[in-house]
Amino acid sequence: MNREREGSKDMLIITICVGSSCSIRGSDELAAEIQHLIKKEQLDGLVDIVGAFCMDTCSKGVSVRVGERAFEGIRPENASEFFYKEILPYANSTLLSK
Repeated sequence: MNREREGSKDMLIITICVGSSCSIRGSDELAAEIQHLIKKEQLDGLVDIVGAFCMDTCSKGVSVRVGERAFEGIRPENASEFFYKEILPYANSTLLSK
């Protein structure tokens, strides 16, 4: 996982909070699972994961931003559901339609 990197127009950036509260709630495991799904769906080079320190929703669980859309309370055990419901459709509509 990269830390705080700006994305290009041709890449979807997924930002996962790696602050202490989100880290305790499994942000590293969540990032690893999403990275696995990115590879599985052959989105390498189109979707990247970056880390951010504190996204200001600590009490609600792991915070994730997909492009400009923010989500909170994402748990590692829900990574696959989150990926297929939120990330893959967004990637398909914003990147693969070009």
